[in-house]
Amino acid sequence: MQSTWDLTRRSRDIDAVASNYYDLIIIGGGITGAGIARECALRGLSFCLLEKNDFAFGTSSRSSKMFHGGMRYLTSGDFGLVRESTSERNWLRCHFSNLVRPLGFVYPSYQNYKAKPHMVRIGVKLYDIISDWFNEFKNYRKAKIFKKDFIEEFEPAITTEDTDLGSMILAGFYYDTNCDDARITLETIKESLNYSGNRSTAINYAMAFSYTRDSSGKARGVKVKDTLNGQEFQVKGKCVVSAAGIWTDQVLSEADYDQERIYPTKGVHVVVPNERVGNRNAFSLISIDDGRFFFILPRGKVSIIGTTDTAYYPESTNLDEPWCKKEDCDYLLRTVNKMVPHARLTYNDIIATFAGIRPLIRQEGAGHESEVSRRHEIFETGEGIVAIAGGKSTTYRRMAEDLLFYLVEHKYLDRFTDDTHSRRNLSKKPFQVSLTRKEFDRVVTGRKLDHEVHPDMLEHFYRQYGQGGIGILEQIKTDPHSGTPLLEGYPHCRAEILYILKHECVPRLIDVLCRRTEAQWMIWHHRQPELAEAVAEIMSAHYDWSEEERDAQVKEYLDYIANTVHFISEASPDERSRPVC
Repeated sequence: MQSTWDLTRRSRDIDAVASNYYDLIIIGGGITGAGIARECALRGLSFCLLEKNDFAFGTSSRSSKMFHGGMRYLTSGDFGLVRESTSERNWLRCHFSNLVRPLGFVYPSYQNYKAKPHMVRIGVKLYDIISDWFNEFKNYRKAKIFKKDFIEEFEPAITTEDTDLGSMILAGFYYDTNCDDARITLETIKESLNYSGNRSTAINYAMAFSYTRDSSGKARGVKVKDTLNGQEFQVKGKCVVSAAGIWTDQVLSEADYDQERIYPTKGVHVVVPNERVGNRNAFSLISIDDGRFFFILPRGKVSIIGTTDTAYYPESTNLDEPWCKKEDCDYLLRTVNKMVPHARLTYNDIIATFAGIRPLIRQEGAGHESEVSRRHEIFETGEGIVAIAGGKSTTYRRMAEDLLFYLVEHKYLDRFTDDTHSRRNLSKKPFQVSLTRKEFDRVVTGRKLDHEVHPDMLEHFYRQYGQGGIGILEQIKTDPHSGTPLLEGYPHCRAEILYILKHECVPRLIDVLCRRTEAQWMIWHHRQPELAEAVAEIMSAHYDWSEEERDAQVKEYLDYIANTVHFISEASPDERSRPVC
């Protein structure tokens, strides 16, 4: 079910909130806040979700684009986290199959490598056992151990001999999943609104800047500023919840909560053409610099290399704009060029970069950033604001469920009167827009939509939009010109952009290209101006922008792109063409 959710509805929602009283006011429109909204909707509770930027603006659009159990957490003995994460991953793969897709991982062991053969054997076997044990949703396929000669056939582009780490001895092979993190956040919010009807709302570019309190001093509402036009309004409710991620400390400081609970670490990803590396599956690597895990993740015609994990202390209090720096890029490419010697990756091979900040919980005694726990915590301020922080995107449903049960247990919410609403795992159900590929093809063929676009575009619409992709194809059937690619070699077209504008509350060009689509990091940075102009023209006509507004939107986005690749433009031609080592 695809209801209209455009800027007109956003304006109506802002006008209506003053007369509503919500069960929950949720501050933070990332994956955690989205999960809480869905949990509320499925359990008969109303909510008002507020996000000071765009939905999925922060960590929820800047992850490694995968839902995974966390193979590396086995080395620290955190089996409970692996169990929880793999259980959630398996559920999502089964019930959101177009967007959460199985991805094979090769975990190699070399002669002079930290990952010894016995560690690999035990690791992949244990990962499998933990994932499947008493779990309704099972692994995609069983893990295996491959000998070197099989890897040479299985992954011919990967060198098994004469590397700086010696020869490959064997490799483990297991499955996790890849995804579009921002789109999962958006679809979760959209589904929450559909389940709630007109009882709930979600508003982006709505910054909560203060709290309203009852006679006992408990927070019962928030004062909000619409950052698009400066309008201020109030939202009232039974309970205020912070799901603000890396901004948690800032949000709670307005409630006189002076403890610093968040330990921010930066994760950087570098995107290169898949043909330059040649990997068919994902590779689990261990950095030659500091011994921590990162990945080479294939995604169609590109490979994502990442992520780093470094403490993040911005020069100002602004957490909105982490960037990939030269040292971050070099850290990743050095190991890849050692492990895949033929790649010889240079700055000229970089399609894009993106960086995010993890909202980890401060932990006494943790050494390296990688040792900080990825578990989530729930805590309260003296004014009765309940916060949830930490965790992983993979476990967002479980985090939301834990929070709802905490609120009931601590009497912020009434106990569920419906036995169905009081069940654990109630929300482990299929998403409304989810389709298997067979289901999608059956509908497309039945409606005679299968010849409207190139097969690559058909695959794109299926993967990104599920049932929504059928609506895009219907638009193209009505207006064939709307299916013409906006940029040669890429699937984005006018019909897709119009679908986004109608169904996904998107006020700015940067929202479309960074979060509603994956265009920011899937398309070469030097081709971004052409794409930005094409999409801006569509939005300008739809929103009746002035020429000045359209130009400002394009400039904002291209300035963002320039910051993501600034170290490339600052390098000399010789440095850009020299393999990083």
